[in-house]
Amino acid sequence: MPLQSKGGTRTLVPKENKEKEEVRLNANDTDFILKLFMESTFKGSEINKAHGVLSKLAILHRGNLNG
Repeated sequence: MPLQSKGGTRTLVPKENKEKEEVRLNANDTDFILKLFMESTFKGSEINKAHGVLSKLAILHRGNLNG
């Protein structure tokens, strides 16, 4: 699912059908997800994927804080 930026608000738009309702994550949402993520445990085989997801989430969160 690609990420598109609209004036500082990050919007998730399904690739296959852009006619569907958009999902928006605000700073409170991303903060909550980051806290859950940091309290989670991951198997060794999941570390690389977890790092990638955490990096993307951090970018979204920073954008929401600055936006």
